[in-house]
Amino acid sequence: MHELSVVRALLTQLEPYAHRKLTRVRIEVGNLSCVDGERLQFCFDMVKQNAGLSGAELIIDTVPARVECRACGRHFAPSGPGDACRCGSYDYILTSGRQLLLTEIGFE
Repeated sequence: MHELSVVRALLTQLEPYAHRKLTRVRIEVGNLSCVDGERLQFCFDMVKQNAGLSGAELIIDTVPARVECRACGRHFAPSGPGDACRCGSYDYILTSGRQLLLTEIGFE
């Protein structure tokens, strides 16, 4: 379960704010990031008391995969691996969907 490692890395990012009361932590998780949101939430809930974050809420925003076709420049959300662009090209680059970002920290 690498989600626990992700939560530990998140806690490291929050250390500079340990002197303040955190109420919420918002992250973006790309649906191609290989991070399971439910497991991530479970791990956060499991360790937040010992980390001094007992009142903090973890908000997970899931970001869908988006690609840009190199042939025609069209941006689209593939419905599965190997989807072709409307122009027929399979040559595209992933522009979102793999990220794992801390986007917001809320304080009391």
